[in-house]
Amino acid sequence: MSAFQNLAKIVESLEADPSTRDDPIKRTFVVDGTHLTANVAVVSGSENSLHTQAEHDELLVIVEGDVAFRVGNEVEQVKPGDLVFIPRATIHGPELEEGQSFAALSVFAPHFDTSKKNIDWDRDR
Repeated sequence: MSAFQNLAKIVESLEADPSTRDDPIKRTFVVDGTHLTANVAVVSGSENSLHTQAEHDELLVIVEGDVAFRVGNEVEQVKPGDLVFIPRATIHGPELEEGQSFAALSVFAPHFDTSKKNIDWDRDR
């Protein structure tokens, strides 16, 4: 992975990591450090994409979209440039209406091992 990347280009040419192909949120991992991991995530359509990560705090930088986003019981409208902090084990995700899409840079700590099941999807409960 290069130390320098362009978010707009990543979103435009997003190739979902094989570990996320069947998920409502498609991700491509862009940074894989010893203590943190970052990915670019894209969601389109109104499928339930709410989820939790039991072991990871997450910081989102909204790249595209003007959508409702849920963190716990709080829902706010987010747009490009907004930051969202999600504590570990907190349900969260965009709540899209038909035709909406959303893209964000997600930074996870600690390291996000893609060989493990890190995400629990609300739709699977």
